[in-house]
Formats: sequence, structure tokens, C-alpha cells
Amino acid sequence: SPLMQLRHQHQVPMQRLSRSALPSQAWGPLYRAFSSSSSRLGRQMARASPLDEWVVKNGGKTDGVAIGQSTFGLGLIAKNAATPGTKLVELPASCQLTYDGATDPKLLKLIEQVPTELWGAKLALQLLAMRLQGPSGQFAPYVSELPIGVQGVPTFFPGDAIKAIEYPPVTAQVVKRCRWLADFSKKLKDLPSNPAEDPFGGTTVDINALGWAMACVTSRAFRVRGPAHPAAMLPLIDMANHSFDPNVEVLPVKDKAGAVGLFVKRKVESGEPLFLSYGNLSNDFLLMDYGFILPGNPHDRVMLRFDVGLMQAGADMAHAKDESGSSLDIKTEGKAEGWRNKWLEGLNLVGPKCNTEVSLGGPNHVDPRLVAAARVLAAKERGDIEGKTMPKMGDLDHPISRANEKAALRMLMGVGLVALAQFSASYDQDLEIIRQQATNPTLSQEMLMAISFRLEKKKLLTDAIQALGARLKALPGNNEIPATTNPGSLKKGQKPAAASSKGFGAK
Repeated sequence: SPLMQLRHQHQVPMQRLSRSALPSQAWGPLYRAFSSSSSRLGRQMARASPLDEWVVKNGGKTDGVAIGQSTFGLGLIAKNAATPGTKLVELPASCQLTYDGATDPKLLKLIEQVPTELWGAKLALQLLAMRLQGPSGQFAPYVSELPIGVQGVPTFFPGDAIKAIEYPPVTAQVVKRCRWLADFSKKLKDLPSNPAEDPFGGTTVDINALGWAMACVTSRAFRVRGPAHPAAMLPLIDMANHSFDPNVEVLPVKDKAGAVGLFVKRKVESGEPLFLSYGNLSNDFLLMDYGFILPGNPHDRVMLRFDVGLMQAGADMAHAKDESGSSLDIKTEGKAEGWRNKWLEGLNLVGPKCNTEVSLGGPNHVDPRLVAAARVLAAKERGDIEGKTMPKMGDLDHPISRANEKAALRMLMGVGLVALAQFSASYDQDLEIIRQQATNPTLSQEMLMAISFRLEKKKLLTDAIQALGARLKALPGNNEIPATTNPGSLKKGQKPAAASSKGFGAK
């Protein structure tokens, strides 16, 4: 599905979906409707804004927060010290931008034409309709505060910066999002010629307007009523910045049907920045939807597509040997031997409905399914793994045997090296580029973000290779690590030809 990665569902009280950047191009009538008042949130607010007044007028509460600058940028801050459970903001249902059975039938018909997985595009159409209502519209005080253009999201990167990301799981999503925007905007352009089907009153909605709305939604929406219902935009609450250790959370307001509130999760002081958790997101999601990354993100991973050819390339790269000392040969015409293949089917790594997405990185460094697959492929005979359970096969702390573990660890290290070899520059080279940028800025912000993103991926791979190398060295009888496991020395082109179409996740 084109935007499958957008459907992340996080275990938080109410699911924050993402924050993003917006296009900077002019939008004709759609832009001019709010050109005089847009982007006010780009300045610090010292007094109550029209948005506060609008929320209060509609039965809400905003007296616990203010919008202001901190070392983390523009966001919400606490007006007063507050203890856990304190309600800082309350939004009645009338202040939540969403769609339901009472929405304009023309708009609902258009929304129904958007695939279910493109939840952002569905709500984006409602946002466009609200914007076109102008200053007298129901959500005018909120829509007028939405920014026009914010750098950071690769959907709006120039081509050279997109290319510089060098990570197909993200670049493929950029292409897919842009392709969908282009295709659906063509349909929207034809609407003014058919008033009976047009929910936008004759105004042409182009790709820039649709891109703006979709970015706003995917960067600010919450699953107020759960993943089975339309998302909602929550004015003011959506100004809270992100932290994996949040001090506030969004919860339903008791005894008030449809109302939601921003509640203190742990004690806050007056003037303290307020943080929501957007979810345990990798840098892939943070970059695609929010326009930033977090160095050392504990939830970041390098996504790979499992393939026997990739595992063979890893074995070749790290000089994995079988018990006789010969180079490990694990495939025949791209497939594992029958009994090995049965195990891979059990791991759901092969077969008609398999899930071949595996990962490197994180606290355990290697996806358990990838560990299990390496041990299966390194096994000399079926009896070596007979009776072993799937959980134990994927646990690095439970090796099958010394010989099997030695081959499996080398194979996994080699897979990491193959993944590193997909990048055009080494970790050290990218690190030097970023260091030079600090003293002599020559790169665009988009290019700097692209290089910083891929540097984090290289760090994950490097850490995984080193952790596996430490395990290999700790095996009885192993006193050295092959020179090829030095990730900093790996050059573009060192990967075996067999891995040329393997490696990173789906493109």
C-alpha cells in the first residue's frame, strides 16, 4: 500500500500520528483566503491568541498553557506549576477538526475515494474545506494559525537531498507519497467543472494545496476515538513538542462526551516546556512526518529485506566457514536447502505470505528472526537444530554450538557490512562533513538533514557489527576478528555482486 508506513499505531493513551513540513509555493485563491493572518505561530505569543479565545468561547479550557519559545523551539509551556492529573487544556468535540456523518455529503463522497490506509489524505480534504470557508469559517482561528512552510520533511526536499538520504525504505516512501499526491490532485482539478460533485465551491485545489493539507494532518492528528475511526486535529494541544519521556498526555475528559484534554503526567514547574510522546518512533517516521531526527534514538533501526542471497553475501563478506574450514555455502539457485527452508517458513521469512522485513540496531542489535535464520543457514545438518524452539533460536544468549555460532555471527556481521556498503561514503566521511558544516556552512538544511539521517543509520550498523564482533571474540578459541569487520574502512563497491539487488527494505 502506498503509504503503509503512515499507519503506525502506538501504545499511547491517544495516538499521536505525526508532525511535518509544508510546501512553500503559492496556492492561488486557497492561499489568499488566509494570507493576511497565516503563520502567526512563527512568532512568540506573549498574550492570549485568538485561538485561545476561540477554544474558550466554544466551551473549552486553555488556562494551563501558553505558547512560547524554549531551548526546544516554539511549543507549549506550563503557565503554573502542576501535579500529575491536572488538566491543562480541554477541547470539546466542537473544537476537534474531523469528519463524520454530518459532514458535507459531497466531501464525504470524495473522502470515500481515498484508500483507508491514507488516513492523512482523508482528513486533509476536510481541512481544505475548512480553509476555504475563509475567516468566517468554523475553524478559522485554528486554520489561520497553521504554518505555510516549514523545512525538514523529505517529501518537499530538492532531488539532490532526497538522493543523498541513500536509504530506500525512506526514499521509496517519498516517491510513493509524491506519486499519490500528483495522481489525486489531477482528480481534484476536474471538480470545478462538475458542481454537483465539487465540495470546494469551484476553487481549484492543486497538488501544493493538497500537499500542504496532508502534511498538516499527518503532523498534527490524533486518533481520538481509536484507529477504526477518523483522526482529529486538536487545536493548541498539537503545539506540544515530542519527548520519549513526556510530562503531559492526551486523555478523554470524564463525563463530557467527545471532549479530550491535555493532562499532566508528571509534575511540571511554571514555565516548563510541555512534551507529548508522539510514539516510540524510528528516525524514519520522525523524518518523514515531523521533519527532524533524534541522534541516538533508541527506537531507530536499519530495516532490511531478508533474502538467502543477502545472507550468502554476508557470509562471503565476513569469511564465514563451515566446520571443515571451507567457505560457507548456504544456497542453491537463491534458495535454502529443503529442511532449512522449512525452518525459514516457520520464521515467516519465506513463503507466499511471508514478512521478510528484518532489522539491525537497537538494544539487542539484531532482529531475533534474523539471528534464528543465520543459525539455521549455518547449521551443517538437520539434527543440529532438531528440537530447538523459535524463541531460543533467535536469542543471542543461547547459541546452538560453538561452530554454528561462529559461522552465524560472521554471517550477521557480513550482512551489516553489506548494508554499510550501500552508502556512497563511510561513517567517518559523513561525520567530517557535518563537522565542517558547523564551522563553514556550505550545505542546504535539506542536504544536512539527509546526511545526518544516513549517519545515524551507519552508527546503528557499526554498533551492531561491533557488538557481534565482541560476541565472536568471546567464543572459546577465537582470539581475533577479521579485518573486514572494521566498518570505518569499508569503501563503496566492496559488497559482493550477489548482494547488488538485496539489502535495505522494500523499495
